[in-house]
Amino acid sequence: MKKANSLQRKSGQAGFTLFEVIMALMILGLLSGAVYSISSAALEASKSVITEQTSARRLEAFLRITREAFLNLPADANLSFRISQSSSGAPVPELVFAETSGTFGVPSLGGGSLILAARPRADGSRTFSILRVPGEIDASAMERLVTKGDWISLLPGVSRVAWFFFNGNDWIQEWPEGAGRPQLVRLQFSYDPMAESLIDVQFWIPPLAPPQPQPEAAKKEINNLNPQ
Repeated sequence: MKKANSLQRKSGQAGFTLFEVIMALMILGLLSGAVYSISSAALEASKSVITEQTSARRLEAFLRITREAFLNLPADANLSFRISQSSSGAPVPELVFAETSGTFGVPSLGGGSLILAARPRADGSRTFSILRVPGEIDASAMERLVTKGDWISLLPGVSRVAWFFFNGNDWIQEWPEGAGRPQLVRLQFSYDPMAESLIDVQFWIPPLAPPQPQPEAAKKEINNLNPQ
């Protein structure tokens, strides 16, 4: 009998009480929750960093190809600025490149033009997009093309877009067709991923080289070949 009681006491001492099991489960649950919270916070932070890096790279790419478009304007290229209207009546600033090649990755326009526009979106922001317009297009076809054409998105999530043109004396906000080449073009806009800051960039347009005077020897040779 004594031996049986001794065995019962030993087996009772070796086991866990219900309270101890509950406490262990509670501690395990708290540790699991803490690990999950830390992991979720780390994943959210990583996702935020990746999103910011992607947005920064997209902005950098847009500014790079826009700068290259101005730097590589051919001598006979035409640049103009206009304000059109979207289907909802919102004003749409449009920069028109005509008689260019290689602009925004388009090898040749074939006598047409390329429009860089800040088109409105349903959420109130805008998207910088480009549209290739063929030459000799009438007004109705142009309207259909602008409304339903294959616009290529370059940079979504922009707002407060403003273009400025330096005419040698001052910055102006108008540059009609046939005005020639501005010396500088300035672009201001807000970018949603960087909403607290205003993007303000300037693009330099190389001036046209003046015609080189012919040397005297060449002039004499031409005169000898073409006597009066």
